[in-house]
Amino acid sequence: MTQPNAAARHRERRARQHRDDLSRRAFLGVGFGVAASLSLAPSLLARQKQGSLTVVVGGLDTRTPEEPENTDVLMVARIDLDRPSVRAVLIPRDLLVEIPGVGFDKVNRAYDHGSKAADGDWEAGASLTVETVADNFKLDVDGIVLTNFQGFADVVDALGGIDLVNPYEVYDAEYPTPDYGYAEISFPAGEIHLDGEDALAFARTRHQDGDDGRVMRQQLVLLALLSKAQDPANLPRLPKIVRAAREAVRTDLDRDAQTRIIALAPDLDPDDVEFGTITEYLWGDTTDSGMWVYRGDWATLPGIVEEFLAG
Repeated sequence: MTQPNAAARHRERRARQHRDDLSRRAFLGVGFGVAASLSLAPSLLARQKQGSLTVVVGGLDTRTPEEPENTDVLMVARIDLDRPSVRAVLIPRDLLVEIPGVGFDKVNRAYDHGSKAADGDWEAGASLTVETVADNFKLDVDGIVLTNFQGFADVVDALGGIDLVNPYEVYDAEYPTPDYGYAEISFPAGEIHLDGEDALAFARTRHQDGDDGRVMRQQLVLLALLSKAQDPANLPRLPKIVRAAREAVRTDLDRDAQTRIIALAPDLDPDDVEFGTITEYLWGDTTDSGMWVYRGDWATLPGIVEEFLAG
């Protein structure tokens, strides 16, 4: 039997350490979702003293290692640890950006470019995702949190599902399934309860109302997750929630940053969680290769994002 080389053993040790640390990240797993590499910059401690962190958050569409792994849910969040509050800007997956060392491509492709270039190493994919967001939006990023879609569903189920108010009926006759087929899904208007798979479908579908509708539903799901995580009735579920988060989430935030984020969770008022989107500043276009993308004015987009994150 072929023995793993030293680099592979090192990667596996680091992966185990990350998984073990996830028991300290229940809130990260519930509220955000993502994985990462990027070594934390020396300025991180200085920014922590000022009471804020800027974090990239991504949800990976991962099926097999050989297939593309795209961050089909992507946002950048500013966490004020003193107030406390969270402001997050959702980044459309089809936004055309310059990926360092690669060239122009959709922003959701950065993770796959980085990972595949390093023999499937998630840390390389996470690092290139952070670098892409930081370079294009002119941001100082402190770290990244990643989850895959199945992990997201598992965390929702560990919480006992989520409850939210759906503003209007949602119907999709061709919702894509993991086996590359299609399913018919629908969600009525009004109060609804969602298990993990339903929450994932609710947050991903966009055939009826495009990216704006999907962004709105993702916001509803994240706020519902926060509400459920804060419910004292979920204390008996904590071991199950931690196990689900351990399998679902990867992050490069150090323990101090994780501890401070977890500590703010019980006192974080949903009214102090704000979401923004940049779709109103973008326009659809087709590249020379025939790929449909969003384009934006990069002379103004970074300032728009920073203004929102800064409140």
